Formats: sequence, C-alpha cells, structure tokens
Amino acid sequence: MPNLSYHQIDDDVLRATGRPPVTYFLVLLVLGAGILLAAGLWLYQVKFGMGAANIHQPIDWGVYIANFVFWVGIAHSGTLISAILFLVRARFRDSVSRATEAMTIFAIMTAGLFPLVHMGRFWVIYYILPYPSQRELWPNFISPLVWDVLAVSTYFTVSMIFFYIGLIPDLASFRDRCELTLGRDHWKTKLYRLLAGGWSGAGSQWRHYGRSYLYFSALATPLVISVHSIVSWDFAMSQLPGWHTTLFAPYFVAGAIHSGLALALVLLIPMRRFLKLEEIVRIDHLEAVAKTILVTTAIIAYSYAIEPFMAWYGGNRVEAQYMQYLAFGTMAPVYWSLFFFNVFAPLAFVIRSVRRSVRALFAIGILVNVGMWLERVMIVTSATGHDFMPHNWSFYLPNPLEIGITIGSFCFFFFFYLLFAKLLPAVPTTDLKAEIGERETHHLSVEPGKTLPLRAASASREWRALLFPHRLRERIKPRGGFDMPQITGVYANGGALIEAAKKIKAAEFHQLDFFSPVRLAKMERLLGYDKSPVRFWTLAGALTGLIGGFALAIGTANVNSLIVGGKHPVSIIPYCIVGFEGMILLGSLANLSGFIFYSWPFRRSRMPYDARYSRNMFGLAVSCEAGRVGELRAVFAETKPEEMKERS
Repeated sequence: MPNLSYHQIDDDVLRATGRPPVTYFLVLLVLGAGILLAAGLWLYQVKFGMGAANIHQPIDWGVYIANFVFWVGIAHSGTLISAILFLVRARFRDSVSRATEAMTIFAIMTAGLFPLVHMGRFWVIYYILPYPSQRELWPNFISPLVWDVLAVSTYFTVSMIFFYIGLIPDLASFRDRCELTLGRDHWKTKLYRLLAGGWSGAGSQWRHYGRSYLYFSALATPLVISVHSIVSWDFAMSQLPGWHTTLFAPYFVAGAIHSGLALALVLLIPMRRFLKLEEIVRIDHLEAVAKTILVTTAIIAYSYAIEPFMAWYGGNRVEAQYMQYLAFGTMAPVYWSLFFFNVFAPLAFVIRSVRRSVRALFAIGILVNVGMWLERVMIVTSATGHDFMPHNWSFYLPNPLEIGITIGSFCFFFFFYLLFAKLLPAVPTTDLKAEIGERETHHLSVEPGKTLPLRAASASREWRALLFPHRLRERIKPRGGFDMPQITGVYANGGALIEAAKKIKAAEFHQLDFFSPVRLAKMERLLGYDKSPVRFWTLAGALTGLIGGFALAIGTANVNSLIVGGKHPVSIIPYCIVGFEGMILLGSLANLSGFIFYSWPFRRSRMPYDARYSRNMFGLAVSCEAGRVGELRAVFAETKPEEMKERS
C-alpha cells in the first residue's frame, strides 16, 4: 500500500465510522420507509392470498423467485474476492474484500425473504424442516428445492463466520483506538470490545488465525460453485424447454459472479468517495474488478451464443420453437436487451480509459445489474409460459404489488449496507497492513527455531486435545515462562522485531513471545511454531458432516419410502449434495470452534498488553532466570527498541 503507514490506514478507516452527516440519516429514513411499504404489501398478500400477485397458471413462479435467484447471485462475488482470490494471492482483493463480504451477507439475507414471500402460508415453513415429528413428514432429499434450502443456508452460515473471522483483528484495533479517544465507557468502545472477543495480536493467536482463515477460504471456495449450480438445478432438473439443459450450472455461476462484481463496483465507487477512502480503495483496484468482469462477460456471451445453437443442432422441435418465441415473440424485447446489458456494455472494459473512469465503471455496473435482473425474470417466467402445450401458453407481467415488494428488497439491502459502512471497518485494515509488513521483512532470512523448552502440542497430543482438552490445558502452559522475570521491547516495525528476536535467540534466550498488528510468518518460523491443531478440528467436523449428511438423507428416505419416478427410495447420487453441504457446514463450524478454543482469552499469551500493538507497534517479550536479567537487558539494548519494560 504505497505512501501509507499502519497508523494512517487505521486513521482513515476509523474516521469513516465517525458521526455521519444529516443526509445519511435521511437516506436511511427513505430506505426504512421503502422496507415498511414492502412489508405492508406483503401483509396484504398474506391476508388476501397469492391471487393478489399476478402469478397464475401455468406461470407458477414469478418475480419473487426471479428476485431470489438474482440476490443469491449477487452474494457470489464476496466469496469469490475474499476466498478464491485469497487462495491465489491476488493483491487487489485486500482493499475491496470487506465491502464485498458485507454485500454477500446482506444479499443472502435479502434472498432468504423471497421463499417466504412466495410461499404464501409462511407460518407452516416448519413442514419442510428435517426434524422428527408426530406427522413423520420428512423433506424429500431428491428434490432440488430441498437442495436449495441446504445450499443457501450453508452458504449464509459459512459466509457469516468467514466475515466475522476476518473482522476480529480490525475490531481489536478499533477497540483500542476508541478506548483512547472516546473512553472505556463509550458505546462504540463497548461494542468493539465485545466483538473483538479478547483479541490481543499475540503470536500464538496469529498462528491459529492464519491457519483457520486459510481453511475457511478452502471450504468457502467450492460453495461459490455449488450454491448457484444447485439454484440452477431448480430449473434444469425439470423437463420444460429452455430449462432442461446442462448449460445452466456454469451459466448461472458465471452470471452470479457477473452481477455480483458489477454491484461491487456500484457500491465501492460511492463508498470510497463519501467515506474518503480514495487512497485505500484506489482506481487500480476498481480496474482489477473490471478486468474480472471481462472474464465473466466472455462466459455469458458464450452461453448466449450456444443456447440457440443447441436448440438448432439438437433437432428438438419444442426447443427450437421456444428459442423462436424468445427471439421473435412477446419476450423478444427482453431477450435482445440482454445482449446489450450483459455483453456489449461490459465489453467496453477492454478499453483502458473506460476501466479507469469512475463514471463509466459505475454506469456499466448499473447496466449489468439491470440486465441480470431481467435475465432472471425471463428465465423464470418464459419457460413455464411457453411449454409443450400451445393452448397453455401465457404471458407474465409483475403487478404493482410485486414491484413494490421488489423495490422494498433493494431498500432492505441498501439499508443494512449503510449501517455496516458506518459501524464496522469498511476495508480490511489488517490485510492492508500485512502488505506493509511483507515489505518490511521481505529481505530477512529466517531459520526455524530448534530449541524451545515449551514447544507447541505434538500431533498425538493435538488429537488427545479433541477428547480431553482440559488435560491439554493443564499440561501445556503459555509460552514464555511467566513465573520468571520478563523484559518487553517495543519496536516500530516487523523487520526490527525479527532482527531483535534473532539476536536474543543467538544469545541463548529461548522463552520468547511477541505481539504484532499483522501476522508475521517469519517470526512464527523463528520461534519454531508447529502447524496449528485447528486443522484436526476442521477435518473432524468435515468428516462428521459428510457422514451425517448421507445418514440424514438415507434415514429419512427409509422413513418415507417414497418412490419417485420409479426409482428406489434411497438414491445415493442426489444425496452427494446433502453430504457435501453437511461437510462444508460442520467443517466450518468445527474450524471456528478450534480457533476459539486455541485463541480466545483463556488461551492467549499473558504478556503485558499495550494498545499500540494493535495499531502500529510490535512487542517482543523475553523471560529468563533471575541471574540472567542483566545479560538480557544488555542484549535488548543492542537491538535498539523504541521502549523497554521490565517485570520481575
């Protein structure tokens, strides 16, 4: 992050959460009014029935399901930027990942409303939940609608955990800063203290944090592909022309990322201006997002081209007449507009000046989202309105009630996004600081530590910790020998910290621990940290979820003994989806549990904490025998710390 320091990043991001202007509250008021209007329309629909909406035979799915598919798609870009680009070490993600992660959370929340709206009698939703009851009614796990429930709920849970884990170090920095500027009793200080959960930035915490975040990324990555693939199977598993195609899974995933990245531009551009984050969210980052949109544009263009080709090449007359209906029938204006909105408009990003124009990025982002919403409405309503029987053909237009609820969903999304932008760090300060830390330490070569009197738990002891965690806590004391005298040095950067640790270890002092505002992998290697045992928790949770998913599906199938399509009640292939979602869900929950167990306050280092460690300073604490305190003090003086503290 050129021309920025640790404290500048903190100051810029914390300033963005300051007291907002009056216009902010006015916008919230307008959005809140839109939400209340939509809620009123929904209650009207609940009272008078689904006939109040313009959903009729044979079009049983209307704009509500189109909105559901659209918002689930919007949610995909957050995980793409945060998880996939983290795994491939794409640097431009650092400035935009937090905003897109928040977009993911609120988009899934919005999407989750529409199955309830579409259901009509939402108060009987418990009929479809998998739990033992006197009715002995279990969901049919062969149904793609049940797959949908599992996929979206899993995606929401994992995304929430992933979002929160990434926030923890930033919340600790905000906690310390607010305590200094606003006082310990201010409501913001209390909020950040609660959410930070005792994070101190000790080396032992960073060790588990880094491994846990990596596993969350690895678990969330297949969800990006699976969730919208499963949403597409709501359509593709049917026999209707226009729906029954193997193209839908990659087509829906690409479209989801396409619309999500476009909305990310729409959100990031005004956010960086009104929160004054231009130096952090730079035009280079927006240009990188635009380049990624070019990739999804190519996939969308291929899908649009291959669909009529396959209708012609396949020789299916029903498919051919359906494509003729799209191209020349009542749906033609929508069909042809998609090429402009979703292909030709974003293709302008091949021109560098367009990619680096804030106005062009914002305008094209809006056009793409208009196009993707129209595409979802066309997909949902056109196939059911133009099926195998000509006498059954119909046309659908949403009525004012449906339009009002749709507008309310956008108000719902933007309302929560505005709250996020003012209450939580809008950009990941820790990731931005990590780039500075890498520059400070890239020239240093570090050999792993070899002689540590207090080593981290071995693999066998880590396995025993799963069954007997209280015994492990009794046997392994925190690193650092806190019953001995201790000297702490405070350093201005990570490079100085590592050099000081090397000198102190060379002087045969081995009881070391450190504090840092960022993760320092070289420091962890120097101190001889083993791999985090969080990996065993994640593996155990994933295997439990995989086995449990299959057991749940097979068990309920045997209870119901439903014969669908002449097939045996137990169908293993569809149950792979249930097992996969269970594996990801329980693997993520176990990962979170392991991280909490090893990193929360009762496991953290007992070194004297300084609020500056979460901001821009680094601390190195060394313990030794009482007879070597003078020698240790002399070695510390040679490392030239900014400050030294002693504890006897």
